[in-house]
Amino acid sequence: MAKKYIKISIISSFIGFALAYVFIEYFSYNLKKELYLYEQKKIELQALADSYALCVGLYNANPSQDKEELCTYIKQKVYLEVESFEGSYPYSAFYNKFLGK
Repeated sequence: MAKKYIKISIISSFIGFALAYVFIEYFSYNLKKELYLYEQKKIELQALADSYALCVGLYNANPSQDKEELCTYIKQKVYLEVESFEGSYPYSAFYNKFLGK
């Protein structure tokens, strides 16, 4: 009777480890594919945010209608890009939320 339960627990453990290994490999493979694009998009967003900060600084130094319109345009672009960025990279988001930092 005890041999039967030991055999069941060993087989269950083996199946559990095999499934965990498959999941980890699948997640790792998709994360590696996504990571390059994620980092490039993050750099683009940071550059866009820096552009907005520079625009606001220039506008404060020398206000004009053109600069105000440009700053408004950059601000809208930043918000649109951030909204599209948040849902586009599910594996990277999962990693950052639960496994990273």
